[in-house]
Amino acid sequence: MALVLIGSFSVVELGAGHFSHSLALLADAGHMASDCFALGLALLATWIARRGNPSNIASGNHWVELVAALCNGLVLVIIALWIGWEALERLQSPGVEILSLPMLATATVGFGVNSVNILLLHKDSDHDLNLRGAFLHVLADAASSIGVILGAIAVWALDWIWADGAISLFVAGLILVSAIPLIFQSCQALLVKIVIVTENTSVS
Repeated sequence: MALVLIGSFSVVELGAGHFSHSLALLADAGHMASDCFALGLALLATWIARRGNPSNIASGNHWVELVAALCNGLVLVIIALWIGWEALERLQSPGVEILSLPMLATATVGFGVNSVNILLLHKDSDHDLNLRGAFLHVLADAASSIGVILGAIAVWALDWIWADGAISLFVAGLILVSAIPLIFQSCQALLVKIVIVTENTSVS
């Protein structure tokens, strides 16, 4: 359900971003598109892992979930760097006219979509690194939507065109902060599995 909601709205947000000339909205659309990849990867990894023996911690299938979590973290870093780069360029040349009302309306709907997805994914994200990766994508997206809403209000009420780039830079920072712990935790879990497999191989 989360995959369908995010995939559908990312297309809408992409069109609205081009129409309103909002970098923050385009960045959020790109992030939501990456969420589709993240959720699809998490879903595939979970399906593959469940085909193995759940009681066998060294089962080859269970590596897939950890690798998927690591990939999601790395994708988040790439997205954050891209958004940050684009935001810095926008801040240096903020002369583009931004249509604040379509930007505000789209971001508000986007926050609603992300709120539903947070409720759907939060339950099992505490003990499943693979699902946590997908959950962090959606959580960062919700924060991004809030940032876009604030940026749209600033553009509309105060004519602060630079707020679009500033909010985009802030969102990039949020995404980066959410990605780094996921990458470290995934790497640690993978190292633990490598040690277990190595010990089992030595014993046999």
